[in-house]
Amino acid sequence: MTGIRKFIEWLSFHPTSDEIARALVTEYLSAEGVCCIRFGRIQSDDSAMVLGQYGYADAADWKDKIVPGAEWRTWNIPEIDIITGKNKSKWAPNSKMCVVSMRDRGVIQGNIVVEFANPISDSDKPRVLESIEDYCVPIALYLSFQNRTVASLSAITGINDSRDSGSGQLSARQLSILRGMVEGKTNHELATELGFSVSTIRHETMRIYQALAVSDRKEAAKKALMLSII
Repeated sequence: MTGIRKFIEWLSFHPTSDEIARALVTEYLSAEGVCCIRFGRIQSDDSAMVLGQYGYADAADWKDKIVPGAEWRTWNIPEIDIITGKNKSKWAPNSKMCVVSMRDRGVIQGNIVVEFANPISDSDKPRVLESIEDYCVPIALYLSFQNRTVASLSAITGINDSRDSGSGQLSARQLSILRGMVEGKTNHELATELGFSVSTIRHETMRIYQALAVSDRKEAAKKALMLSII
């Protein structure tokens, strides 16, 4: 999980979607032999657009391009067969590509297409897929927040200047605990790491919820990423 935690911390520096794709290929998933990544969003009208990509010779052709659903659903290529369910597996027949879904609030909104320099063996596929899926969660959260308007964010959070207001309400101790929440650490793990009792962690957690106007750890982690607090 060290790589995931490092990746989440890196997202706080607001990389572009292309930079995220490049980092996955060249660093975070390089050990899996990944050579290309392209991820995109399926919009409410069923049109699709590429959000980020790395390793493709035709990258410039796809930048800012929106493709109607009636068009992309007719393409006879392995990734579309997976996305539309024609291919029930997440893997292309040549075992050199897989497609993983990204979710926003529990709804599938897009996919990450991952290509490999060499075929992945059947025995390695579950492990490789799990590694990719681990990164899909923070990416989906990050992209969903990045693609909402400032007005929508203000309506959701009730904070006028969300970045300054959110971070200003939290102490250094609370920020450390919040960072641990984003990394998926338990209260016991945080208590051991930060040198506090579990009851103190719980007390500070409730104060974090109050400051951020959320009700649980998942929402606190989402808002932390959204407001760039950590």
